Amino acid sequence: MNDFVHLPPYRVDLVNVPHSAQEGVDWAVASYGIPALWKETHGAGVRVAVIDSGVAPHPALQGVVVDYRNFSSDSEVYDTLGHGTHVAGVIGAKTGVAKGIAPGVQIVSMKVLGHSGMGSNDAVAHAVNHSVDAKVDIVCMSLGSPRPSSKVHEAIRHATSQGILVVCAAGNDGGAVNYPAAFQETIGVGAVDKNGNVCEFSCRGKEITVAAPGQDITSTWLADGYACLSGTSMAAPFVAGVLSLYVSAAKADGRKVNHKDALKAISESSRDVGAPGKDPEYGWGLVDPHKLLNYSATASVDGVTIFIPGAKIL
Repeated sequence: MNDFVHLPPYRVDLVNVPHSAQEGVDWAVASYGIPALWKETHGAGVRVAVIDSGVAPHPALQGVVVDYRNFSSDSEVYDTLGHGTHVAGVIGAKTGVAKGIAPGVQIVSMKVLGHSGMGSNDAVAHAVNHSVDAKVDIVCMSLGSPRPSSKVHEAIRHATSQGILVVCAAGNDGGAVNYPAAFQETIGVGAVDKNGNVCEFSCRGKEITVAAPGQDITSTWLADGYACLSGTSMAAPFVAGVLSLYVSAAKADGRKVNHKDALKAISESSRDVGAPGKDPEYGWGLVDPHKLLNYSATASVDGVTIFIPGAKIL
């Protein structure tokens, strides 16, 4: 099994959306103040590679997904599981009842997981390497393995050396952080609930960089539908979406953001919760989109503190 990666365990609740439903956002997008940031940027000029089970055609993602690549053993290039479609929607859904965090991004779908939810490390490595050729700014991977792969690690090191930010889900078994999130060249993401508390299923370890919403997240699904999922698989694209806004704003200012820059910005802008400083549950804390977007490499800006309904002040 060392040569394979898989989806972390997750539950799917299909959401019945009436045709008369108006456009809206998920609770996490609203609670973390994302819509207010759209006055500054929608993520334009940023390309994100979603390395997952592929992405299915969906009205909310029309014009957002600009390329489809298949590195899996399936003959079908599109998503047949729904997982990758959900991840893509969290990042960049342009319309619908659950608008994405950065609806101005371009997404490159890279399918590495087949209909069984399994895939090879070779496929993941090829996809990460292709992200360099595709000139993406951010890679998002919500998949994992308990064991490291040298091929995947080498590909990630190459991608980060080219200035690509690699965001990975920590895993959902409550144990040690899965790979590739455990590699130091990635941004490992843990999951929190609506109260800002770390989810019981979220993996823990020193490799966690930051925490983000990962419970009861509504996003795009198969057959033009929507589904509610919980997992670090949802927290990772939340961070990838927030970073898309950050990178877009930086590009507009003529700046480039690399892995080291992103880590520094996250560490100095996140809302510290849990044990003081970096801890194995929250990393540097809860991602704070407003402070991150207003972050300066020379001096931290207070920005606007996020509001989480029901959260405890620590």
